[in-house]
Amino acid sequence: MRIYYTSDLHGSEKCWRKFLATPKYYQADVIMIGGDITGKFIVPIIYMPKGHAEATFMGVKRKLKKEKDIDILKQQIANAGHYAIDVSPEEQKEYLENPSLLDELFTRMLCERVQQWVDMADERLKGQNVRCFISAGNDDIYEVDEILEKSETIEVHDGKIIDLGDGFEMFGLCNSNMTPWNCPRDISEEELAQKIDVLASQINNMDRAIFDIHVPPYGTDIDDAPELTEDMGYVLDSTGKPKMIPVGSTAVREAILKYQPMIGFHGHIHESSGIRKLGKTTIINPGSEYAEGILRGAVIDLDAQEGLANVNLVVG
Repeated sequence: MRIYYTSDLHGSEKCWRKFLATPKYYQADVIMIGGDITGKFIVPIIYMPKGHAEATFMGVKRKLKKEKDIDILKQQIANAGHYAIDVSPEEQKEYLENPSLLDELFTRMLCERVQQWVDMADERLKGQNVRCFISAGNDDIYEVDEILEKSETIEVHDGKIIDLGDGFEMFGLCNSNMTPWNCPRDISEEELAQKIDVLASQINNMDRAIFDIHVPPYGTDIDDAPELTEDMGYVLDSTGKPKMIPVGSTAVREAILKYQPMIGFHGHIHESSGIRKLGKTTIINPGSEYAEGILRGAVIDLDAQEGLANVNLVVG
């Protein structure tokens, strides 16, 4: 059995299209996303009275006169995981002055893209001999769960025990320990530990178990992220580069050491891709470069007799 695993697409349409191609490209029997499927920003395209449009994207202010150029920019915005919206100067002002309106817009745009992705998956994966598992992550609003659950081809594995065949079992867990951003699915370490214990108690054979937990275990190199100041800036080291510190979950670390599953799939920390060992468990974080449209993943081969046969990080 071959599994393709990735995480943290954050709304990138380019990464999503690449993901749907992984069954054929990697000859995968199972494809998975381990969380954080939605984007973070709205990019307004402001149509000015003089007939041109203005937008600021990737720190660059652009003045657009041709519809073709606007369409190209919209695709670039979507590929980077953001959401483009056409507005007049008056509408832009109204959104900025009414945070609740902006929140409603953001929720609607997130859900619309997830629905588009589900429709695309149902069209392209139908009839293929492949299982597709997708779990939300700590960044994702709860409204996306129902959309994913209605898919004909996507299986939502968050909080569930999944039989993969040949004695291999898996569960998903979408939550993270608390972050500075207070994301929708951030919870305490104590709650994380309880959730893992409940799921782990239902696993029949830890030697063939996969823990797909969005947040990586603390202090394992695959959880290093820039240290932040109180005003959310970067703490710099002596060379002027961001100082990296472990930010993973202590509860996840303790659970993996306690239960020693075959594999731990993780994401959440984009900067720290890698394959490591925590006790007997192979832990994996493919990392993420979604904003560049680069799909980072891992290809895992499972053997009915040997268990974990091979694992490699891949970039597409």
